[in-house]
Amino acid sequence: MLHIDRRKELLDLIMREGTVRVRDLADRYQVGEATIRRDLKYLSDEYGIQLSYGGAYLKETHHYGRIVENNLEIKRAANFDKKQIIAKKAAALVRDGDTIALNAGTTVELILDHLKGLSKVNVITLGLNVLVKASSLPFVDVYVPGGKLRSISGAFHGGDAEQFLRRFNVDICFFGVSAVSIKKGITHPALEEVSSNRVLLEISERSYLIADSSKFNAVSLAKMADLKEFTGFIDDGEIPEEYRKYAALHDIELI
Repeated sequence: MLHIDRRKELLDLIMREGTVRVRDLADRYQVGEATIRRDLKYLSDEYGIQLSYGGAYLKETHHYGRIVENNLEIKRAANFDKKQIIAKKAAALVRDGDTIALNAGTTVELILDHLKGLSKVNVITLGLNVLVKASSLPFVDVYVPGGKLRSISGAFHGGDAEQFLRRFNVDICFFGVSAVSIKKGITHPALEEVSSNRVLLEISERSYLIADSSKFNAVSLAKMADLKEFTGFIDDGEIPEEYRKYAALHDIELI
């Protein structure tokens, strides 16, 4: 295993477990303890991992904000200018004939406002608000699953929705989120929406995390995905530095 791949695994392991021992890691990776110490020193310098006698541990440096779910009208008004920046960047990735997936949310809805010069795009969405806007665009064919609709989020979910989504092959998924944390991953305030969102990631060739800077270092009720599952992060230019370093280590594109 190349040292860069081992360091990726080590970082993820420390983020997940909280603490590791040099001896155990040397046995696990079949390398010398000196090699593991160099790896941990690198992670300490770049990611703030704390070194200890015989190992390393993760020191909590952030107070993670707890996300409370708001309705769509409140979400639309929050950080509107930043959402527009992100939406323009995302729309620039779409090519004529693409099939794109948009989950529910107000930032992904704005992407539709910036699709220019296209003659045909397929849109698959979980969001009622996205459906309404997409249906007004003459070059868009929109597909939406059945299932139960949550009124607060405007999101379809449930087993019927998941079966419907699995019929499709998606070029790009633009994945709006409520809370982002290196340690906790992508978390979401509604447990019942997690499975259908997971399906969007599974059926997509590429997936981009869509989040303004207020969503970082925050946690919510239920885990939805790991950061390393994404092809790229599309942000407003104010992403915290530790996420830039995480993206670089895991070959995640930053836009």
